[in-house]
Amino acid sequence: MENILWWHWIVLGIILVLMELVVPSLTIFWFGLGALVTGLLLAILPEISLKWQVLVFSVSSIGFTFFWFRLFVPRKKIKALRVDEQAAIGQTGIAATRAMVPGEMGRVVFSVPVLDDESWMYLADEPIETGNRVRVTAILSPERKGRAQDRILKVEKVR
Repeated sequence: MENILWWHWIVLGIILVLMELVVPSLTIFWFGLGALVTGLLLAILPEISLKWQVLVFSVSSIGFTFFWFRLFVPRKKIKALRVDEQAAIGQTGIAATRAMVPGEMGRVVFSVPVLDDESWMYLADEPIETGNRVRVTAILSPERKGRAQDRILKVEKVR
Protein backbone atom coordinates (compact mmCIF):
# COMPACT_ATOMS: atom_id res chain seq x y z
CA MET A 1 0.00 0.00 0.00
CA GLU A 2 3.07 2.25 0.24
CA ASN A 3 3.09 2.45 -3.57
CA ILE A 4 0.50 5.20 -3.88
CA LEU A 5 1.71 7.60 -6.52
CA TRP A 6 0.84 11.26 -6.93
CA TRP A 7 -1.43 10.59 -9.89
CA HIS A 8 -3.51 8.16 -7.82
CA TRP A 9 -4.49 11.08 -5.58
CA ILE A 10 -5.18 13.27 -8.61
CA VAL A 11 -7.47 10.62 -10.16
CA LEU A 12 -9.23 10.13 -6.80
CA GLY A 13 -9.69 13.91 -6.53
CA ILE A 14 -11.14 14.18 -10.03
CA ILE A 15 -13.51 11.26 -9.37
CA LEU A 16 -14.71 12.85 -6.11
CA VAL A 17 -15.20 16.25 -7.74
CA LEU A 18 -17.16 14.64 -10.58
CA MET A 19 -19.25 12.66 -8.07
CA GLU A 20 -20.48 16.00 -6.78
CA LEU A 21 -22.38 16.34 -10.05
CA VAL A 22 -24.31 13.15 -9.23
CA VAL A 23 -24.69 13.68 -5.47
CA PRO A 24 -25.09 17.46 -4.98
CA SER A 25 -24.20 17.74 -1.29
CA LEU A 26 -21.23 20.10 -1.67
CA THR A 27 -19.18 18.01 0.73
CA ILE A 28 -17.76 15.41 -1.66
CA PHE A 29 -16.31 18.30 -3.66
CA TRP A 30 -14.14 19.42 -0.76
CA PHE A 31 -12.78 15.90 -0.24
CA GLY A 32 -11.95 15.86 -3.94
CA LEU A 33 -10.01 19.07 -3.50
CA GLY A 34 -8.24 17.50 -0.52
CA ALA A 35 -7.17 14.58 -2.72
CA LEU A 36 -5.96 17.00 -5.41
CA VAL A 37 -3.92 18.95 -2.85
CA THR A 38 -2.41 15.69 -1.58
CA GLY A 39 -1.56 14.61 -5.15
CA LEU A 40 0.10 17.94 -5.94
CA LEU A 41 2.08 17.82 -2.69
CA LEU A 42 3.20 14.25 -3.44
CA ALA A 43 4.25 15.30 -6.97
CA ILE A 44 6.44 18.03 -5.45
CA LEU A 45 7.72 15.94 -2.52
CA PRO A 46 7.66 12.28 -3.66
CA GLU A 47 9.23 10.92 -0.44
CA ILE A 48 6.20 11.66 1.78
CA SER A 49 5.05 8.55 3.63
CA LEU A 50 1.53 7.16 3.35
CA LYS A 51 0.75 8.27 6.91
CA TRP A 52 1.55 11.88 6.02
CA GLN A 53 -0.39 11.62 2.77
CA VAL A 54 -3.49 10.46 4.64
CA LEU A 55 -2.97 13.22 7.22
CA VAL A 56 -2.65 15.90 4.51
CA PHE A 57 -5.76 14.52 2.75
CA SER A 58 -7.78 14.45 5.99
CA VAL A 59 -6.75 17.88 7.24
CA SER A 60 -7.17 19.61 3.88
CA SER A 61 -10.55 17.95 3.20
CA ILE A 62 -11.93 18.77 6.62
CA GLY A 63 -10.42 22.25 6.44
CA PHE A 64 -12.03 22.99 3.06
CA THR A 65 -15.38 21.67 4.30
CA PHE A 66 -15.17 23.61 7.56
CA PHE A 67 -14.31 26.90 5.87
CA TRP A 68 -17.07 26.45 3.30
CA PHE A 69 -19.79 25.87 5.87
CA ARG A 70 -18.35 28.31 8.40
CA LEU A 71 -17.56 31.30 6.18
CA PHE A 72 -19.54 31.13 2.95
CA VAL A 73 -22.84 29.42 3.78
CA PRO A 74 -23.88 31.91 6.54
CA ARG A 75 -23.31 34.84 4.15
CA LYS A 76 -25.49 33.13 1.58
CA LYS A 77 -28.25 32.63 4.16
CA ILE A 78 -28.13 36.30 5.23
CA LYS A 79 -28.39 37.39 1.59
CA ALA A 80 -31.35 35.04 1.02
CA LEU A 81 -33.03 36.33 4.19
CA ARG A 82 -32.72 39.93 2.97
CA VAL A 83 -34.24 38.94 -0.38
CA ASP A 84 -37.10 37.15 1.43
CA GLU A 85 -37.73 40.23 3.56
CA GLN A 86 -37.96 42.44 0.49
CA ALA A 87 -40.37 39.95 -1.11
CA ALA A 88 -42.55 40.02 2.03
CA ILE A 89 -43.16 43.76 1.76
CA GLY A 90 -46.41 44.33 -0.10
CA GLN A 91 -47.91 40.92 0.73
CA THR A 92 -51.50 41.01 1.93
CA GLY A 93 -53.15 38.97 4.64
CA ILE A 94 -56.13 38.92 6.98
CA ALA A 95 -56.01 40.21 10.56
CA ALA A 96 -56.75 37.23 12.82
CA THR A 97 -56.87 39.43 15.93
CA ARG A 98 -57.66 43.07 16.28
CA ALA A 99 -55.32 45.86 17.36
CA MET A 100 -57.35 48.97 18.12
CA VAL A 101 -54.62 51.15 19.61
CA PRO A 102 -51.46 52.15 17.71
CA GLY A 103 -48.60 50.07 19.13
CA GLU A 104 -50.91 47.22 20.13
CA MET A 105 -49.88 43.91 18.61
CA GLY A 106 -52.16 41.61 16.70
CA ARG A 107 -51.82 38.49 14.58
CA VAL A 108 -52.11 38.36 10.79
CA VAL A 109 -52.47 35.22 8.65
CA PHE A 110 -51.49 34.79 5.02
CA SER A 111 -52.86 32.35 2.45
CA VAL A 112 -49.30 31.84 1.15
CA PRO A 113 -46.40 31.63 3.65
CA VAL A 114 -44.51 34.88 4.16
CA LEU A 115 -40.94 34.44 5.40
CA ASP A 116 -41.66 30.70 5.73
CA ASP A 117 -44.63 31.15 8.06
CA GLU A 118 -48.35 31.69 7.53
CA SER A 119 -49.00 33.60 10.76
CA TRP A 120 -47.14 36.61 12.17
CA MET A 121 -47.49 39.21 14.90
CA TYR A 122 -48.10 42.70 13.54
CA LEU A 123 -48.13 46.35 14.55
CA ALA A 124 -50.11 49.09 12.83
CA ASP A 125 -50.42 52.86 13.14
CA GLU A 126 -54.20 52.65 12.72
CA PRO A 127 -56.94 50.54 14.29
CA ILE A 128 -57.24 47.09 12.70
CA GLU A 129 -60.34 44.95 13.21
CA THR A 130 -60.42 41.15 12.99
CA GLY A 131 -60.99 40.21 9.36
CA ASN A 132 -59.52 43.41 7.87
CA ARG A 133 -57.19 42.94 4.92
CA VAL A 134 -53.73 44.28 5.70
CA ARG A 135 -50.58 44.86 3.65
CA VAL A 136 -47.02 44.41 4.95
CA THR A 137 -45.11 47.70 4.84
CA ALA A 138 -41.98 46.73 6.81
CA ILE A 139 -40.35 43.98 8.85
CA LEU A 140 -39.45 45.06 12.37
CA SER A 141 -36.64 43.21 14.11
CA PRO A 142 -36.69 43.05 17.88
CA GLU A 143 -33.92 44.79 19.79
CA ARG A 144 -32.51 41.48 20.96
CA LYS A 145 -31.17 38.87 18.60
CA GLY A 146 -33.55 35.98 18.20
CA ARG A 147 -35.18 33.58 15.83
CA ALA A 148 -36.79 34.70 12.60
CA GLN A 149 -40.20 34.12 14.20
CA ASP A 150 -39.42 36.86 16.77
CA ARG A 151 -39.72 39.49 14.02
CA ILE A 152 -42.87 41.59 13.83
CA LEU A 153 -44.53 42.84 10.66
CA LYS A 154 -45.61 46.45 10.29
CA VAL A 155 -48.88 46.57 8.36
CA GLU A 156 -51.45 48.99 7.02
CA LYS A 157 -55.11 48.45 6.30
CA VAL A 158 -55.92 47.75 2.65
CA ARG A 159 -58.67 50.09 1.52
